Amino acid sequence: MGAPALPTSGMVHSLAMTRHHTLERSVPTFCRICEAACGLLADLDASGQPVRLRPDRQHPVSQGFVCAKGTRFLEVAEHPERLLFPLHRRADGGYERTTWDEAMAFVAQRLRPILERYGPHAVGIYFGNPLAFNTLGMLTMLGFMRALGTRNVFSAGSQDCNNKFAGSQIVHGSPLIHPLPDFEHADVAMLMGTNPAVSQASFVHLEGGSTVFDRIQQRGGKIIWIDPRYTESAQRWGEHIAIRPGTDIFLLLALLHALRERYHPDSRVEGLDTLLDLAAAYPIERAAALTGIAPARITDLVTTIGTARRATFHMSVGVNQGPFGTLCYIGLQALTYLTGHCDCQGGVLFHPLAVWAAEVARRGGLGTTPVRSRVGQLPSVLSSLPGGILADEILTPGPEQIRALIVVAGDPLTSIPGEARLRQALRQVECLICLDIFQNTTGREADLILPTTSWLERWDIATTTLLFQQTSMLQYACPIRAAPGTVRSEARILAEMSLVLGRPLFRSRALTRLWRFLTWDTGLAALSTALLWPVRQLFRGTWGLPTPQPQPGHYLGRGPRTPGHRMRFWHSDLITEPVRLAAYATTLQASPGAMFTLICRRRRLGHNSWLHGAVHDGDTDGAAWLAPIDLAALGVPEGGEVLVQTTSATLRMPALSVIGVPQGIVVVPHGVPYMNVNALIPTGGAMLEPLSGQHRMTGIVVQVTRAP
Repeated sequence: MGAPALPTSGMVHSLAMTRHHTLERSVPTFCRICEAACGLLADLDASGQPVRLRPDRQHPVSQGFVCAKGTRFLEVAEHPERLLFPLHRRADGGYERTTWDEAMAFVAQRLRPILERYGPHAVGIYFGNPLAFNTLGMLTMLGFMRALGTRNVFSAGSQDCNNKFAGSQIVHGSPLIHPLPDFEHADVAMLMGTNPAVSQASFVHLEGGSTVFDRIQQRGGKIIWIDPRYTESAQRWGEHIAIRPGTDIFLLLALLHALRERYHPDSRVEGLDTLLDLAAAYPIERAAALTGIAPARITDLVTTIGTARRATFHMSVGVNQGPFGTLCYIGLQALTYLTGHCDCQGGVLFHPLAVWAAEVARRGGLGTTPVRSRVGQLPSVLSSLPGGILADEILTPGPEQIRALIVVAGDPLTSIPGEARLRQALRQVECLICLDIFQNTTGREADLILPTTSWLERWDIATTTLLFQQTSMLQYACPIRAAPGTVRSEARILAEMSLVLGRPLFRSRALTRLWRFLTWDTGLAALSTALLWPVRQLFRGTWGLPTPQPQPGHYLGRGPRTPGHRMRFWHSDLITEPVRLAAYATTLQASPGAMFTLICRRRRLGHNSWLHGAVHDGDTDGAAWLAPIDLAALGVPEGGEVLVQTTSATLRMPALSVIGVPQGIVVVPHGVPYMNVNALIPTGGAMLEPLSGQHRMTGIVVQVTRAP
C-alpha cells in the first residue's frame, strides 16, 4: 500500500464544493492532538454527518484559538487510504482483508505460544503520542501491560519528553507533577527550546492559544526566547537570545551561580546547595564560551529575571532532546525557586489534581517503581523503557528477548533513530501487530494491522490536558461521526486481545467483558450522556465539568510527594552528572568548526512522526534551512539540493537560505513523508541520557554538501 497524500488546499476547496449540504446544527468537541485541547465546533448536515470543523469562539478554555492541525483533521479521518478493515499479511508479502474474528484468532495462535514458551517479557509493546490523549485507550493500555506482565514497554516519550517525567520524579517525587507557567500574570517570561507560534508548545496549556503572548506584550511585559535560531515566535513576540544547540544546561547553571546569594536554607526544599556547588564550575564567562552567548547578554538576563516582580519560565522539546534534558528541567525549577517565583502568581503554579493523581499513582504502583532493561540496565520512566534500545532488545539473544511486538498508534521505524537496524529487528520478530488508522512505515512490516478510531469517533475526556491547564474545566465530548467500516477503538481491541490471550484485564474475564462493552463508542456515548446530563444541568456546562484550579501558595511544603514534602533539587541519581557535564564541555571546546550542527523544526500542519510516512498534509515545506552565508559557501542556488549526511544515513533535500538561522546550523523539518530526519541521528548507549533514556535528537554534528 502506498503512502496516501492528504488533500492540498486546492483539493480541500474542491472537496468542500462537492458537499452541497444544508448545515442543520453544530456540536461542540475538542481537539485531541496535543495538550492544547482546543475547543471546536463540528458542523453537521441534515443526515448528522460532520462536514466541517471550525473554532469555537465561545469556548472558555481555548477562546476561539485553534490551529490547522485540528480544523483539518476531518480530512485525515475521511482520507481515502484510511484503514477500514483488519489486514493480514499474505505469504507473498501483500495484504488482504480479514474479519475481526479471524484477526483475534491470529492473535491467539501467534502470541499465546510465545507467552507460554518464553514468558511475558518476550512480548514487547510500543505506543505513540496519540494514546496520551485517548483516555480510555490509555487506561486500557495500562491494564493490558499489567495483564501481560511484560517489562518491555516502549513509547514515543523517550524521543520527546521522558526527561521531564524523570526530572519531576526527582524534584516532586512523582512524574505526574509539573510546573505550570502563569503567563497570564507574568511580567517576564523566559522560554527555552519552544516555538508556540508553530507548535502550540508542550507540557503547558495556553489559554486562548498563543494569543497569551500578545497579552503579555500589551501590558508591557517582556518575553525572552532562548533558541539556536530566530524562530517565528521570537519574530512575533519579544527578544531572542541565540544559543549553541545542546548547551542550555550551561546557561542555566550560570544563571543559578550568578543568583546564588539569594539562597537561604528552607525546610520546604533540599539539595539546592549541592546544585549550586555544581553551578559554581560554570560561571558566566565559561558558560558564554560554551553557549556562544556574550557574557554581557547573560549578565543582562540575570538582571532581568532577578529584578522582575513576576517572572515565569518554561522549556520544551528543543531542550528535552538535548544531552542534559533532565538536569535542565531540574535546574529551571531551581531557578524559579531561587528567584522567588515558585508557587506564586505570575511565576509557576502546580495543579492540585496533579498532586491527587500522583498520590493515587503512588498507592496503586502505577509507573512509580522503575524497572531496568535487559540491555543496558536503563531505567523505565512511567513504566516505559527507552525506544533507543528496542532494536537491541529484539536482536540480542538470551532469556526474555523480545520475540513479538504490538505497536499502538505509533510508528517506531520513523520515530526512533536507527531506522535500518530497527527494520532488521522488526523483520526478525515472530509476530508484529499494529493498531492504527493508517498503514504507516512500521505497518508495512506488520503481520496483522487492526484499524482504530480517530478522536472524532470516540467518547473522551481531556484528562491529560487538565493537568496542564489553569482553567476550571474538564472537557468531555461524544463522537461526532460514526466509525467507518469495521473500525474499533484501541480500548476495545486491547480488551479483546487480553481475552483471547488468556490474560484478561483486572485478572477477571467478567470485568474485561464489561470493560469491552463500555468501550464500544456508541454505547459509551449514550451511557455518558445519560450520566452527565444531570451534572450538565446543574452546572449549565456545554463544554465540561468544573474542576479545582492551581492556586498560588498551596504547593510548597505540602504538595511534593517526596519525604517531608520537600522539593528536591539534587538526588543520588544525579551523582554522575558532574562528570558527564565536564566531559561534554571538553568535547564542545574540541569540536571541529567545518561541520554543521543539525536541529529540527516543526511544521504548521505536521502531526509528529505518528503519521510520518503515512499521510502527507499538503505542506510542501520539506526544505533544509541554512544561513545565507553557508548556502553561498556551498555553492548551492536557492532551492538547489544538498546532501545532509552522518555515519547513519544521507538525506537529499532542497535547501533555502533563511534569515535567523545561525552560521553552521542546518534546520531540517520533522515529519515529512519519505524524508526521515531521525535516520540521520546516531544510535547506541552514548546517545541515551542515563537518567531518563531520552534519545539525544538535537545538536547532532552532520556534513552538508552540494548534491551532485
